[in-house]
Amino acid sequence: MRFFIYNSPAFESYLEGNSHIKGEVWFLRSICEEGMVALDIGGNIGITAVTIAKEVGKRGKVYTFEPVLENFEVLERNLTINGLKNVKALQLAVSDRVGRTDFYGSSIVSREDAQKTSVRTTNLDTFSNKENLERVDLINMDCDGSELSALKGAGRILRRNDVKVFCEVHHDFLENLGQSVQDIVEYLKALGFQVYGVCLDDLTLNEEPDRPEYIYAVK
Repeated sequence: MRFFIYNSPAFESYLEGNSHIKGEVWFLRSICEEGMVALDIGGNIGITAVTIAKEVGKRGKVYTFEPVLENFEVLERNLTINGLKNVKALQLAVSDRVGRTDFYGSSIVSREDAQKTSVRTTNLDTFSNKENLERVDLINMDCDGSELSALKGAGRILRRNDVKVFCEVHHDFLENLGQSVQDIVEYLKALGFQVYGVCLDDLTLNEEPDRPEYIYAVK
């Protein structure tokens, strides 16, 4: 599914046939609150951005980042289709620095079978200053190996805000970069977060995550 209308029968049917995406949507619905300011890292075609935007409502705001042009164009179209005025889409990758980086498909991890492109990068601390964000309530992440660098570029946000972090963990990509989910967990814990592994089947939390598919962090 490339284009969708949120809460339509077709979209709900799509979720029922895709347990992975369904779990993400259900979990985001469970942690979002009206009026939240959210950062959506790795917007893809917009399913998580639209979900968050619908849940935070008109008083909330969502900033969604998607560097891959093909995905970004579909993302913008889905925001329009769903009539959303509380979302700002940016064709940027999120990292620990501002500049450019090489992308291979949707990841910074080099792969022979993926097309190499150069994309613009930002970090969340710099972005939040530029946008004059008074607070950030939620960071949602699905960024194919850039998880740790994206979080390190958000150190000030993470220290100063009572922010929720929901992150898909791409173990293979992290290992290729010499990193692991434990590096992410330790970084967040050092900033005062409690970190849980998430089971999307029933939305339960594990206080001692080993190799989770998702993590959820709260202060």
